[in-house]
Formats: sequence, C-alpha cells, structure tokens
Amino acid sequence: MDLEVVKDIYNLHIKGFEGLDFDVIHRDNYEITYNKKINDCYSNFISNFDVKDKQEFESIINEAKKAFSKINRATAVYLIPSMKELYDNRDKYFETDEYELISTEAWQIYNDFSKIDYINTNCNLNVKLELATDMKEYADCVMSCYQTDDEDDPYGDLDEGYRQGYMNYKKIYNDIESEFYYIKVDDKIVGTTQSVYNNKIYGIYSLALKKEHRNKGIGKEVLKQQLQMCKTKNINIAYLQTELGFYPNKMYKKFGFEDLCVVYYYKKIK
Repeated sequence: MDLEVVKDIYNLHIKGFEGLDFDVIHRDNYEITYNKKINDCYSNFISNFDVKDKQEFESIINEAKKAFSKINRATAVYLIPSMKELYDNRDKYFETDEYELISTEAWQIYNDFSKIDYINTNCNLNVKLELATDMKEYADCVMSCYQTDDEDDPYGDLDEGYRQGYMNYKKIYNDIESEFYYIKVDDKIVGTTQSVYNNKIYGIYSLALKKEHRNKGIGKEVLKQQLQMCKTKNINIAYLQTELGFYPNKMYKKFGFEDLCVVYYYKKIK
C-alpha cells in the first residue's frame, strides 16, 4: 500500500467536499469535516489524526465530541491507513460496546492507461457526457438517480441535504477542479457523474444511472470515457470509492481498477 497516494487521495477528497457546502474544522492534531444540512456520518466525521496510545485517542475523541455536539452531530471517525496506530489496532481502539462499524469502503485506483482502448464495455448505445451548467437541474437529476423508493436498490439513498450541496457548489481551491456531467443516451439524460481532480489524482464520484437505464453497459462506457479524460489531462492515477462486498467493487476490478486500501467509518455509540 502506497501511503503517500492514500494521503493525496484523502486531501483531494476532503477539499472536494468543501465545495459542496461542507466545512472543515482544522485542529493541531485532527480535523472535523461536517455539513450543516446532512446528518449522516458519511458527511460528519473526525479524521486525519493518529495517536501513540489509548489515552491520547480518548482525549482527541472527547475534544471532537464537544465540537460535534455544538452542531448536533454524532461523533464518527473516518479511519484511513495513514492513521497507522489506530488502523493497525482497530479492535483495541474501536471496541464494539463503544463504537459501531457503519461502513467499510474500498478505495480503488487505475493507473495502467495503456489498456484503455482495449476495454470492452459491451455497450452498443450512443453514450455521451455533457457538462452541466444549471446546478439546480443537475442536483435534481442526481437525487432522482438515488431516490427510487426501492429498499433493495444497491445505490442506496441520499439525504436531501446533498441536493443543496450540489445547488450551492462553489470553487474554493485553485489547484482543484470539479466537473459535473449529465450522462446522455441519444440526447436523453439517463444519469450523472462527477470528476474531482488536481495534477496528480483524478477522482470519479457519484456515477449514478436512473433505474430504468441500468444493466445496459452505460456505466462502464461512462467510466471508460472518464478514464480517457484522465489520460488526456496527463494525470497518472484515477480513483473511486465503493462499498466493500457490493457488486460495483468486483465490477471495477474486472475493469482494471485495483484495490489500494480499505477505509472504515466508526460511530461512537457510548
């Protein structure tokens, strides 16, 4: 595992969050990412810290808990491999009577761009990506892809606060670009996807299709086109995040992505 790549991805990820109405509280030895409109732990967490022992860990957690309480949020930890002591000794620090593991996420990277032209997406449709200019319309489209009212939908659901985040998007950092795309088939919008990148890392986010357009190879074709964009920009690493154990994780591996690491979300329950 390349910890420098892990750190680069984390920093890009957090800075990309900020443009979507997220705030970051920077402390000397940790940082809190949060959103005023979204309650879930995926949008409100402490991260980017490490400790020498459990005493130091509990001290940081107690400090963070005070900050979370002020914004009416549960205390959650986004655990990445660069938090080495915590990561390597998860059972010691995140005991099951005090913490609940709410998500296990795989970070996957693609770095062999010589193979792009040989990727077969098995899609015979006319798929194009079109930059969104109306962020309200784009936000509505994102939400329609996720909010299907189907309990078995692997895309899950999105808190309504995400709609506001997309609508209020603003560019914050000069060295980071975010691009929002409609996925179109024969000029009809069937989904959305997003790119967040700098000169080193190209992140692919929120690739989502409306339910009636899934399982037709469209998602794979979109992924191929985004990797081609990454190559055109002379960026050497593309990455995405998937929930471990769900079919997209296996699909992306077949596509040529490789697992970089696993990250964990823990929520304090006691």
